[in-house]
Amino acid sequence: MNRNILAWLFAAFSCLPIFAQSAATAIDPCPRDPSTFARVSELADRGSAAAQATMFDCYEQGRNVSADGKEAIHWLTLSAQQGFVSAEYELGRTYLYGRGIPADYNQAIVWEKKAAEAGHVDAQTDLALIYERGFGVSPDPQQAAFWNRKAAEQGSASAQLHLADALRDGRGVERNSDEALKWYLRAAGHGLPEAELRVAELYEERQPKGCRSAIEWYQKAARSGLAQAMYRLGQIYQRGSCGRVNLESALTWFQIGAKHGSQDSRAAAAALESKLSSTQKLRASQAAERWLNQTSPSVKDEDEESEKH
Repeated sequence: MNRNILAWLFAAFSCLPIFAQSAATAIDPCPRDPSTFARVSELADRGSAAAQATMFDCYEQGRNVSADGKEAIHWLTLSAQQGFVSAEYELGRTYLYGRGIPADYNQAIVWEKKAAEAGHVDAQTDLALIYERGFGVSPDPQQAAFWNRKAAEQGSASAQLHLADALRDGRGVERNSDEALKWYLRAAGHGLPEAELRVAELYEERQPKGCRSAIEWYQKAARSGLAQAMYRLGQIYQRGSCGRVNLESALTWFQIGAKHGSQDSRAAAAALESKLSSTQKLRASQAAERWLNQTSPSVKDEDEESEKH
């Protein structure tokens, strides 16, 4: 591994102009071997952007040198100034979150944008967040959607989710529920429970045609642990919005949701119990217990948590 790092760094320095360092190259971790570190340090002193980025990691980790945040940022800045894209991204995040230095949103935008324009997917998602939340700039839904789309097209599940939200609500882009569903499905394909929930919601809006799909996706989100999905399933059966009313199944899902901390489900279950016979309540409780025993959701949340964006 150390030989590979050394060989790559030497090739990066000796075979390419400094300004032509590969934009796609990640920051290599600081080598553990002192002799390899010495060579990296030498290359950094001679101007290798890749080696300078590695020196950043050395000083940040305190490997082969004493940990020194200021020195780490010094090397990271030198690397970023040469257009080393991963360094640009890392420097942007350093300013964005104030890691070792005071947060500076203006500088964060400068460096994150450089990396994003070079195709760095994580920088694109960061930049979308900056414009969405208005960090250092006025909130700009159009720019947020633009950068989320860039990252979504590269396969970022979180960007796919946020782009779909924008398309569903018409924030920064023209409202388009069909395209929103497409991106939600892609995000759900990465296993994002929030995307599974939103797919279910869109299908539920397309009643009666989408009812079966809505129930299937709510169940997927429920298996992922989203209490809101459990509550919505209870509502569907209580109201009969996807077929006939089934208060027993409604109680089952409300009880499951209550077990996962949903205050809405707890209240709905309490209100519904008075409308059912003892036998129905027992069957509902047994069905809820079986589901809970058979399913081990990876995420447990309150209703309000599942509504966060």
